[in-house]
Amino acid sequence: MLSAREAILAVAGAWRLARLDAKGTQFFNATVQGFWNSFWVAALLLPLHMLGMALDVPKLDETVDPIRYFSVELIMYAMSWVAFPLVMFHICEAVGKGHRFLRFGIANNWTDLIVYVVTMPVQLAISLELIDGALLSFLLAAAYVYALTVAWFVARYTLNLGGLAAVGVVMLALFINIFIRIFGSTLIY
Repeated sequence: MLSAREAILAVAGAWRLARLDAKGTQFFNATVQGFWNSFWVAALLLPLHMLGMALDVPKLDETVDPIRYFSVELIMYAMSWVAFPLVMFHICEAVGKGHRFLRFGIANNWTDLIVYVVTMPVQLAISLELIDGALLSFLLAAAYVYALTVAWFVARYTLNLGGLAAVGVVMLALFINIFIRIFGSTLIY
C-alpha cells in the first residue's frame, strides 16, 4: 500500500525531475512494491482525465453513443498506463538495463503526474475554447515540448542512456499511445 511518506517523497522527486534535476531519482522507492505503488498516479489523474472526456462530449459526432465513448476512453486510459511499461520491461531486459527498469518505471509514472497537472490548464482552455489561433498553437506546442523533454530526461537519467537512445524511448512511448488512440477511435466511431 502507498504510504503518505512514500507519496510525498515521490511527488518531490517527480517535481525535481520535471524541473530537469537528475537528483529527483533519489526520492523514489525503487522496489517492486514502489513500482506497483506508482500506479496510484493513474487513479489520482483519473478524475482530471474524466473531466477532459466530459468536456469533449459536446464536440462528438451525434452518432457516437456517449456511454460507448466513455467506456472506450477508459479502456484506452488503462491501456496507456500498462502498455508502455510492459514493453519497456522487455526492452530493458533485452538490452541489459533490466536492473534500471524499476527506477525508470516509477519515475516515469510519478513525473506523469507533474506533467499532467502542469499541462492540464492548456488542455482545459482548448476544450472550453477559451483560446484559439496563434496563442493556441503556441501553448499547445509548449505543452508538448515540455512533456517530451521531461520524458526524455527521465529516460536518459533513470536508464543511464545517451541522448539519442532516450529519444528512442520517448518515440516508442509516443508510438504506443498513438496506436492505442487509433485503435480506440475505431471502436468509438
